[in-house]
Amino acid sequence: MTIAPAELEPELAEAYRQSADKSVLAALNPKIFFGYFSVCADPSQGHGFNTTFPGLDWGQSAEALLWLGRRAEVLASWEYVKTFLREDGLLPFAIVPDQAGTTTQMALPKHTQTYPFTVAANGGAYCHWFPGNPLMMLPNVTFLQMADAIYHHTRDDAWLAAQRPILRRVTDWMAQQVTPEGLVRGGGFYIERPPRLEFDGVTQCYTAHAFRLAAALVGEPAYAAVADKITMCFRREFWAGDHCVEYINGERGKISHHGLTDVDWAAIATGVATPEQVKILWPQLRANADFVYNGIPTGISTRPETYEDWEMLFLDRHDLAAMGRVWYLEAWARSRMGDRAGLLESLRQVARVGKGDNWYWRERYYSERSGDLCSYRINTYCEYPATFIRVVHRFVLGA
Repeated sequence: MTIAPAELEPELAEAYRQSADKSVLAALNPKIFFGYFSVCADPSQGHGFNTTFPGLDWGQSAEALLWLGRRAEVLASWEYVKTFLREDGLLPFAIVPDQAGTTTQMALPKHTQTYPFTVAANGGAYCHWFPGNPLMMLPNVTFLQMADAIYHHTRDDAWLAAQRPILRRVTDWMAQQVTPEGLVRGGGFYIERPPRLEFDGVTQCYTAHAFRLAAALVGEPAYAAVADKITMCFRREFWAGDHCVEYINGERGKISHHGLTDVDWAAIATGVATPEQVKILWPQLRANADFVYNGIPTGISTRPETYEDWEMLFLDRHDLAAMGRVWYLEAWARSRMGDRAGLLESLRQVARVGKGDNWYWRERYYSERSGDLCSYRINTYCEYPATFIRVVHRFVLGA
């Protein structure tokens, strides 16, 4: 049984142990290959028993495994993902071995049109099936985050030196997605519906942060200059007077009427917002109960009911939900602002929801205010438990 950090109060210590033993560690499956882990503790629930998602899910669980002392498995997984790097520097957002070399028409409920999902001959999916290709920036950013996490844990200079040529390819591809003005292409960073085409605020924040990581990992000042350009553009183009612009749509312009959103958390968390903007944002965010959906943080928006059908491309409202990826941004922002009380309370909220479901967590928790409750349910998803472990170590213990 996993031993929780001694500094945690009993309720959080129990949630930490259960997160590790019932989800993150349970998802390891050496029968696939040494270092493989699924996105679900019970992979039969969905997303494929041998699928890897370098866009986000892989990075979340891999970092949690590092904190749990499973360095060998993480390094093996890193080597596996690395083999799917395309010559131009793009990583796949999904690795689906069973669909290698195929194109599948994806159908959605209540929608007659289908969309092609193409998997390359090597098993990598490099373009999202959803119209507009959201998640485009996600795998490369996640890869840089994982390189930083591995080096943080190992301090292995020889390992980092060996990775630098690949990290340069990954980062150089990212640089090609930045416009001369400093906008980052790619739509929704970690959401599909709404796809937030074409310039998503969270994408801007995370990409700027990733370029700073790359500058330190590779020793390339030019990458920090790209981060500065994105940051200055964000401060100018993604500020709506008292909160952040959510995204900039190619046809309808700046979208900022859904209340506060995850972009506001991201702007503080990644240090992209100015001190003056933070001073305006923080009092609105700090105790805002509208980010709590069905008892758990963190919802995508404080006004999910206001999204229009055109924003969802007339599909479902799948991502108008509370997700661990958004909660991580909230926790990161609270840590940056020194809000330890708020950080601990968010951990308690996540712990209580998991305890009420036999110490498992869903992939998404929907708000009754979203206007169209999605029936999509995966009940042994590893995102919340992996994020719980990361939040404890990064922001509570400051390791």
